[in-house]
Amino acid sequence: MRLKSLLLSVLLLIGFNPQAQAGFRLAGGLGLGSTTTSNEISEDEGPLTTLITVDFVYHSKLLMGFEHLRSLSMSPMATSNSFSGLFFQWYLNAIPTPYVSAEKLDPNEIVFRDVGFFYGMGMGIGQSNNLPDENGKTSNAAGFYISPRVGADLQLTDKLGARGEFIMAMTTIGTGNITSMSLVGSLFWCFK
Repeated sequence: MRLKSLLLSVLLLIGFNPQAQAGFRLAGGLGLGSTTTSNEISEDEGPLTTLITVDFVYHSKLLMGFEHLRSLSMSPMATSNSFSGLFFQWYLNAIPTPYVSAEKLDPNEIVFRDVGFFYGMGMGIGQSNNLPDENGKTSNAAGFYISPRVGADLQLTDKLGARGEFIMAMTTIGTGNITSMSLVGSLFWCFK
């Protein structure tokens, strides 16, 4: 119940911020990563990671949003570990703004067209759903996670941008442990 209240509070906070309405972005990414889940036994999954985020520009240096990070194994094909929650990113200089040609630039508008370096943190629920081994022992785990991250954004056009980031995610409270390290490249689309 507390998680639902927290999510509703964050949605209301983001929704009533006028700057957030102009900075809604949807991102999807693929990268290299490894996820280890352990309970009675330990299992690894990788070498790929997928990431989907929906974020809002809350301030010229602050981005807030929702993330879903999943591990992806190619042989055999499996995606049984996931992290879903809220995240924020704080930019060292500023969030790159959509590209606007000089002719269309408003003289009262400030734009930042450089690479935007950031650090951040995510938190939410991590879980795994692996099958038990032949002895009936399981590596399944679930719990509250934290995920520190560093990376950089670059706005490519007026709508399209690219992001590269290093994400570590680990459960801190719950049953068993899930840890993940990922180097992810994403493309994001800006909505106004």
